[in-house]
This record gives sequence, structure tokens and C-alpha cells, in this order.
Amino acid sequence: MPSLIHRATPGAIPHDVRDLLARFGFSLPKLLTTSNPKLNKGQALGHGRGLILHHLPAKALARAITPANHGSTAARGFIPSLLELAEREGLTAAALAHNGCPWMTAGCGSAEGGCLNFSGHGGMGQTVAAARGRRTLAMLANPEAYARAVLWSVARHYAAARLAGETLAVRLRGTDEGPSMGWHRLPVNITPGEALSLRERYGFETSPHTAAPITERLAANPGLYGYEYSKATIQGELGLISQRDHGVDITASFAADRPTACRDGLAALREGFRLAIPVAIKKGAPIPEFVTISAGGESVTVPAIDGDLSDHRYRDGFGAVILRTKLSRGAGPVADLFSLRGHESAQPLADGTVTLSWPS
Repeated sequence: MPSLIHRATPGAIPHDVRDLLARFGFSLPKLLTTSNPKLNKGQALGHGRGLILHHLPAKALARAITPANHGSTAARGFIPSLLELAEREGLTAAALAHNGCPWMTAGCGSAEGGCLNFSGHGGMGQTVAAARGRRTLAMLANPEAYARAVLWSVARHYAAARLAGETLAVRLRGTDEGPSMGWHRLPVNITPGEALSLRERYGFETSPHTAAPITERLAANPGLYGYEYSKATIQGELGLISQRDHGVDITASFAADRPTACRDGLAALREGFRLAIPVAIKKGAPIPEFVTISAGGESVTVPAIDGDLSDHRYRDGFGAVILRTKLSRGAGPVADLFSLRGHESAQPLADGTVTLSWPS
């Protein structure tokens, strides 16, 4: 059991990682989010601790550094400090081009979409948005060093969780899909000295002999679980199957306003992925018992899972994870396309139907 966590000093962090954190205003303990209502619920249920990495989603970073952007709320608007930071670091062009959610749809990722980035504290003022923007800029500045910063931060939290006798779940795609080549494909090089420091200080095991991605490095440690939601396609180097093959427990995200919504949902279920479905059900109201998706003459019915009891999706069985739609501050009418309605009638989508069934 690691006991040296309290002796860790700034000098123990590799110089490039420490420099990157300092330039963008972060420390190891604060790089990932350790507490939110769903993480806290999961911990109270004995599911262990959780960490989530938050960036600005879709094209939100570009909007945040554009002076002419008058967002529907402060969090969606121009953030002068991010433009100053981007210009200082020579990242303005990269920030304007960045798309953190290549599979976004209008209902979630547009300027007034229903993205959960702008729910809760993320939609109140510019403090949270600015922090997520600084993380995004740090990732763009040096993806590999940033990945190692995340690894060191996770290792620190992992040691604390083990000292408390708890497991640790890590979600790197909290509000975006991560670096352009994917967290599961980005090579992360660890020197022998760095691997030794991580082991001795935090009890975190990682091999220095291969340029393995962070997802595989996390999966190599007992009691540490990597899990994600993703709107990615099934196939391809960035797809759901590729992510799963690199040690990540993936829940596919249903995009109700995508032209291929039902076919994509069926494809994910056929491949054994859970399917997360936002539904406009009031807090405290019961979720459906079953979800039926139909498209092209095929129909599949799966059990529903209450996704609001905890965020630890890797503990769930197979089925449809029902996520009650959260208030996304500043969202416009287009956000209504983001969610299904909370009734039992078949809901027609572009390529099929979805039917929610409650116990009679």
C-alpha cells in the first residue's frame, strides 16, 4: 500500500509536465474533477471514487476566444483571458480550428445546443468555462506532455483511493472526445526514472519500455477503471471498438437528432455496448423499464438502467442507460432535439423509432 503520497514534492514531477501545468495554471490535484453529484452518489453507494477530465466541447474554444461572440450566457460567450493565453502561447490558430467533438450533432454541439458542459456549475459564469478552456489549450500545446500530466494526476488520486481502501474510476472524455488522435491512440512515453517515481510515490505501475497510450497504462493497475461515454462510430481508429480494445469500458451515446440515430443505436447494441439515451424525464420520476429501437425492419428491446444513480458506468450490465436531461444554461430550441420525450408512444426519428415502456 503506498504511503509516500504526502511526501510528494513539485520536484518529483518531470520538468516538462511541471512547466506545462504552470503555464496553463494547474496543479496535479486540481487537473481532474474529483467531485460532482453523480460521482458523490456512486461513492456513497460503495462504488469507489471517480475522476473526470473536462475540456471545452465541440467548437466552444473557438467561440470563447472570438471577441465578436456574444453567447447566450457568459459561459458560452467571449472569455478575454483565454484569448490572451492562446495568443501568448501561439495557439490562436489551433484553438480556432479545434473541434473537441467530431461526432457532435446540432442538438448537443451547436452554439445554443444542449451540451452538458453548460449544465450545473459549467453554465454559471465564466470561471469553470475558463478552466476548461485552459485545459484544452494545454492539450493542444503539447498533447503527450499533457497526457503525462493527466497520468501523474491520476496516479496521485489512485494512491489516495487505495489508502482509503477504495477503487478509482477515471473518465477522460468528460465533455469532449479528447485529442484529435484519441486518448486510446496517443503514444505516451515514460522514462525508467519516471516509472520508478510513479511506483515508489503512488504505487502506480506503468511500463517504460513501450509508448503505450494512457488508457492502457491506467488499465494495467488493479482497482483503477477507465470508462467513457462516446458518440463515435462503431468502426475506425477512433471508433467504439478501437477504444474498447485499448482498455476502456465504453458506453455509446445515442444521438437522437442524427440522421442515422436508430441504425447507429442498433449497431452499438449488436456489438455489446451499453447505449446512453438522454430522456426528458423530471428528477425523481421513474425511468422506463425497457427501451425498444426499430430501424430497417429490425427491432431490439433492452432493459433500461438508471444512469443518474451513479456515473460509474463500468459497473452496469447491458442495456439502455437512461440519463434524465439536465438543464443546459443558454440552450435554444435546437437543444430539444438532444433528448427523447418521456412517454410510451413510439417516437419517430429520422431513420426509425424509439419506444420507452414503463411497468403497467
